[in-house]
Amino acid sequence: MGTLLARVSVPRRLELAALLVFGIVFVLLLAFGRPGLGISQGFYLPIVLVALAGGPVGGVGAGILATLLCGVASSAKGDLYGGAVFDPLVVRLTAFTAAGLAVGYFSGRGRKMLAESLEMLDELMRLARREVATGMLTSEGIQARISDRLAWPRPFAVFVGEMDARSETAQRDLMRRLAALAPPESDIAHVGRSRVALVTTSESPEEAGRAALALEDALGVRFGWAFRPHDGDDPLSLFGVASERL
Repeated sequence: MGTLLARVSVPRRLELAALLVFGIVFVLLLAFGRPGLGISQGFYLPIVLVALAGGPVGGVGAGILATLLCGVASSAKGDLYGGAVFDPLVVRLTAFTAAGLAVGYFSGRGRKMLAESLEMLDELMRLARREVATGMLTSEGIQARISDRLAWPRPFAVFVGEMDARSETAQRDLMRRLAALAPPESDIAHVGRSRVALVTTSESPEEAGRAALALEDALGVRFGWAFRPHDGDDPLSLFGVASERL
């Protein structure tokens, strides 16, 4: 039962809870309802639950449903509102729908603000994983990209190059050249003070080794390499093997 409930989304859970409360309040109205007791006020709870799940439209719909249930209960009891049926139902319709509309509107606004905040946070996290000067990934950024790639079965290679004691301008120029040589969908990062890392798809350890030699010839930089899954299945292992081969 718990596993089945866990598969149900939060909005659906709220709606199911609202249906249950609607039924309970309606049964209480039929069993104990009388003028002045105020059992119908219990309908506000399911109205709020539906409004939280479905927004203003759902909230208004729940308010209309609550009014209809009050009308049915009043007809069944005959004296639920002391003989005055129409005016009290109009008042309840207005109050129920207004409550549903207000709660649904502000819950919708809250969800929108939360979504915008999460998008902004994601953008900030993306920027934090890149260097301001070069736009390349940082050490944290490249590890995150490797972790993303590990979720897929396709093999890939990690290359680590030593840029020695080059100036920052020379390092940036080398990383731009590396970016021009790298296959599409590759990830390049500035690792530490003098190393550059490249993560790209590769089909075999032999292909990764040949690619490292080709990069050395083209850029004049020593490269070590590691192949996933042959040399490891986590960022630290792959970087460790690539550094050893370097």
